[in-house]
Amino acid sequence: MPSRVTSRILFIDAYDSFSNNIISLLETRLEGVKVTTIKVDEEIPDFPIFLNPFDAVVAGPGPGHPDNREDVGLISQLWQLKDVNMLPILGICLGFQSLVTAFGGSVVRLPAPRHGIVRNVTHHSISMFRGLGTIAPVQYHSLHAEFHHGAFTPGWSTVSKRVRPSIGVGELEPLAWDFGVDNQDSTHIPEYEANPEAILMAVKHKTKPFYGVQFHPESICSDASCRQMVANWWSEAQQWNQRHKSRRFKHGFNDKTVGSSHAQETSMNFRAIDRMEMQDDARAVSEGISGTLDGIRVPASTTKARAVISRSLPLNALKVPQICELLKIEDGDAVILDSEPHKRADVGSYSVIGALEQHSLRLDYHVGCAMIKAHQGDCIELIDLCNYDNGVFGFLKAFMNAHTTTPGNPNVPFWGGFIGYIGYEACLETLSIKTSYRTGPPDISFVFVERSVVIDHGSQQIHIQSIKPDDDDWVSTMASNLLTCAHAPQQVPSIALDSAIIDPDVSIYKSKIRKCQEYIYSGDSYELCLTNQAYINTRCMPNAWPLYLKLRSLNAAPFSAYIRLGGLTLLSSSPERFMRWTRPVATLEGNTREERSTVQFRPIKGTVKRYPDGPDRPAINLEQATALLSTPKERAENLMIVDLIRHDLHGVVGSGKVCVPKLMVVEEYATLFQLVTVVEGTLVNQHASLSNPPSLTASSQSSACSSRPHTPVSPAGSPEYLETSDEYSPSCRAAAHKTGIDVLAASLPPGSMTGAPKRRSCALLHDIEGQARGVYSGIVGYMDVGGGGDFSVVIRSASRWNSDTADNRAPSQKRDRWTVGAGGAITSLSTEDGEWEEMMAKLASTRRMFE
Repeated sequence: MPSRVTSRILFIDAYDSFSNNIISLLETRLEGVKVTTIKVDEEIPDFPIFLNPFDAVVAGPGPGHPDNREDVGLISQLWQLKDVNMLPILGICLGFQSLVTAFGGSVVRLPAPRHGIVRNVTHHSISMFRGLGTIAPVQYHSLHAEFHHGAFTPGWSTVSKRVRPSIGVGELEPLAWDFGVDNQDSTHIPEYEANPEAILMAVKHKTKPFYGVQFHPESICSDASCRQMVANWWSEAQQWNQRHKSRRFKHGFNDKTVGSSHAQETSMNFRAIDRMEMQDDARAVSEGISGTLDGIRVPASTTKARAVISRSLPLNALKVPQICELLKIEDGDAVILDSEPHKRADVGSYSVIGALEQHSLRLDYHVGCAMIKAHQGDCIELIDLCNYDNGVFGFLKAFMNAHTTTPGNPNVPFWGGFIGYIGYEACLETLSIKTSYRTGPPDISFVFVERSVVIDHGSQQIHIQSIKPDDDDWVSTMASNLLTCAHAPQQVPSIALDSAIIDPDVSIYKSKIRKCQEYIYSGDSYELCLTNQAYINTRCMPNAWPLYLKLRSLNAAPFSAYIRLGGLTLLSSSPERFMRWTRPVATLEGNTREERSTVQFRPIKGTVKRYPDGPDRPAINLEQATALLSTPKERAENLMIVDLIRHDLHGVVGSGKVCVPKLMVVEEYATLFQLVTVVEGTLVNQHASLSNPPSLTASSQSSACSSRPHTPVSPAGSPEYLETSDEYSPSCRAAAHKTGIDVLAASLPPGSMTGAPKRRSCALLHDIEGQARGVYSGIVGYMDVGGGGDFSVVIRSASRWNSDTADNRAPSQKRDRWTVGAGGAITSLSTEDGEWEEMMAKLASTRRMFE
């Protein structure tokens, strides 16, 4: 049972991609603490009064420089609080730097930035560090704090490594330092020798309850002493509050009984509101779409869920391509999620083939457009997204809620539902990053699959399924056809493509690497995942299936895909799962029904070629690859994405519900070795059996959790204050009914394709790259009518867009244009030659199918 809320901490989020990890640390490590979150750029009148209900403030990390008002926003006001409004404050990273600059220090660039690096930090065992030995936190910073001459002197002995308290005349007292001499054996990065011998890591104000640390105690790789340090800070904060209680709370703002009551009332309202909104959205889908889209036959939404009709057969010697050809995937749209080529029990153990029909419903969406275009046969209608809180994702969630089925085979992950892709520009839209409207392929495209064939490669079973009413005849006929299908050995067809390959320009790509590193050195990003594209012109191939067969034979991958929706063809051999969520499992305890779903991410960051010296030379083995991928640079790249994903997950599932069961393990693929981590979260929804649900007014509905990022917050003392401000709390968001689609929307774009902090990094990359990524570095997968889903990252892929359907030239005169994307994570330790070679190696693994 969660502990009773006895204290409240305000967290100021500076748009960092690790903020929710800090919130989780605070709420799980500190007994009885509830965290309320606001953005650094909120418009809050009477900010000092606003702070009165809180016991402490944590000023979080973020991109930028503390001297830039837009970067620090409200944080800079914290250090100007008068005695009557004073309260304990902990600054982390950017918050720490802001504290130092507010009291006479300055913040300058490090010659060699540190991001995702574990370093030993030395302290003199007082204040937050009391009782701790040398700690080993993760550092993410391009800038470091220093004091002007005469402000204070360190008072540390770097030769003997003995520590004594600082002396000086400044208002801040240094508490901890990073000494080069203490880290000679811990990182092995020669570039760091250019940094100062001593770098300030922590301070406290001598008379005010202001504290700060440069490092990140919340990182998955920070040691346990870092978490204890946070607990020590909280202990000092509580003691300060106790000593100054009569002064600080003389106006009666700190009524914790009222605060707890508001928090409970708000959570109850959120759950009730969410149920009502889901019901309204479901009605909009079932009635609005079915009733108003003339000519479009949407699968019926009824009060009684439809059954899954299924039959299972032994796979025998049948292969995925044979089954696809039996289904005549050469004709019309096609959706195939293919895991057969890669033999791994932990990933990609199922293949899903959609048996599409002429009237299968397809939904297309372009960024910047408030409409979904629904296609069914020759009919096209528009769906207005203004009725859905979260735009296209709100519609998809409502649609899936309205089209559930009674349980089918629990061992089959897909019974029916949407299969398709979400392109990179649609992912950017979830971060409120605007991209220009394009006339090319849709940025999101899904087809609703009612008939499917799922292959379980582990048990060697075929499952023929339909969620259409009274469709037993099709299931039986398909089963008979598969039983009598000839088991001919699969051969990769020979294809004459007449290819003309246009590779990226090396000088332009290297100039983009330098631009990325300039942003990293300036503190605007920790890591930027730069991408580029090659273009391949080939002879016209109306049916690209033979080309996909060649790709799957060259690149055996657990998340391969063949997608043809409208004019878009995608051939993918992705090794990377983005996100999977399981169907909810319900339990009943008393009057409370609880549903749990496991959400899994599998980021890949860190790559070495299997044949580094060419295909005619010996391949490296797993042990050699592990050594190459164990360098600080490779591990730092992976760690940054892991911490970012933990943040995304915490923001939806809530504090204490995220774990990392596999951290930076090397996995072997056909052409590459890659560094892989597994991050999991538990999505919990509780439904109280209420005979009389609480009545909801229009004003209470407006305070529900939403994706709107900049709602002005009312000052403390107004009746709706706690309800309104809790809109930003991960704990509050976790209280409402959430599904895997909510996690999906909150986690885009894939962190392994962006960098961190995600929002600032994506905006920078959008300008640096200067072109749309399209479906590349987006995601492809399915949403199941049973409540689950699985998506991979679109990498090691090629895509084609046939937009000119009126081209009457003979096929011999037409040319196809394929796009192949590739890239890599740019850090301060990247070299131009190394990054160019890594990008081209990834490009070559896909491009060779055109040779």
